[in-house]
Amino acid sequence: MSPEESPEPSGDDAGPTGARARTAARSATRSGRDRPDPADRVRRSHAQTRTTIRFALAFFAAAALAAAWDHGRWLPLHLFLVGGVVLAISGVSLMLTVTWSAAPAPPDRWVTIQRTLIIVGAAGVGIGRTADVPAAVAVTGTAFLLGLLALAGLLAWTIRRGPKRRFDAAVAAYLAAVAAGVVGVGLGVTMALDSPTLPLRSAHATANLLGLVGLTIGGTLPFFAATVGRSKMARHTTPRRLAVTLAWQVAMVAAAVISLALDVATVPSVALVGYAVGILVILAWMPRPTRRQWTWAGPRLVALWLGGFWWCAAVVATAVDAATGTAVLDGRWLVIMVLAGYGQIAWGSLAYLLPMLRGGGPDQLSDGFATTRSWPGLVAINVAGVAVAVAVTPVAVAAVAVWLLDAAVRAARVGTSRAERQATEPSSTGPSTTETSSIRPSTEE
Repeated sequence: MSPEESPEPSGDDAGPTGARARTAARSATRSGRDRPDPADRVRRSHAQTRTTIRFALAFFAAAALAAAWDHGRWLPLHLFLVGGVVLAISGVSLMLTVTWSAAPAPPDRWVTIQRTLIIVGAAGVGIGRTADVPAAVAVTGTAFLLGLLALAGLLAWTIRRGPKRRFDAAVAAYLAAVAAGVVGVGLGVTMALDSPTLPLRSAHATANLLGLVGLTIGGTLPFFAATVGRSKMARHTTPRRLAVTLAWQVAMVAAAVISLALDVATVPSVALVGYAVGILVILAWMPRPTRRQWTWAGPRLVALWLGGFWWCAAVVATAVDAATGTAVLDGRWLVIMVLAGYGQIAWGSLAYLLPMLRGGGPDQLSDGFATTRSWPGLVAINVAGVAVAVAVTPVAVAAVAVWLLDAAVRAARVGTSRAERQATEPSSTGPSTTETSSIRPSTEE
């Protein structure tokens, strides 16, 4: 990531005298102190993200252990989505907002408070529901809700201080996703305090899965796919088209959630089909990689595309369930959406982000990208998706185990700590992987 040059201090240096000189000097000092150093904002943002990712990985590990220990689906999915994925969204969305808008990183204490609310909320809801303590679920669910609101505040604070406006569509998607998450969590807290109903449960799952998680991924993919593939943004991907696509997806989520909560017939399935069409449009906005880019990015980039198609297929199947009166997001297609869809996209994203966050110079980055380049992991997660779809449980379990073990070993090898930069010459072969390589995709042809 290449930090921009710090602008020169503003002000007239023609040499005012006396009080005017002292006032001008004080103003210049204050201005220089308030204006963030670009290198510092990048370091702070990366440090904040590394800490958040550590906790996200811990929740992913807890979800794997819960799947092995618990015979039910709820706890592993809760730990994976509400803990791991939401923490990853918190850290990465904020880092990308800082990067893409060239804004200062928010204060560390604010980020720590937001992160703590999410951690306490996710863990507390899991413990409270497992122990059947509704009051604990309500209290910690409220903490989680406050964490989402805090994330919205941090995103808004950051984007308002950034001079770059080309990536506002992504930030708008993050804010819309958080709003959907607030609705979903609010419904969850309501069900904890009162008797849950099938309509409310369906609306709760849809707001969280397709709103909080789905809108975040949809807003990120057109930009992040260019970053992972080291390519330019697609020529046909304009800010207006991205804004229209986001508005469409938000409308589909809202229609689905409201109609499911009110138990209205037909509307949920139509809205879900519309949402699936929106996913295909999002994939169309992603740049078409060249052979060289496919070769360099490999499974990291393939995972983004395949995960998107699995996500779309799961939404279409959910629309069929809604049309036939089957419980929405409650069967095998929920597992497929989480694992082969969102899980695969998260896996491909972290395979790029972990080496980048570690840094350490060209050699360290090259080694990190080589470590996370896992074709076995890619094959395993897609075999798991097919096995779940055709209900071959032993194959699905074995494939998921291979995927998780492979991912854990590779993540442990890369680590989540910042590496010391080595004074080496950049490699003369292959694409540049310098530590300061930008994660801001090019929008110019």
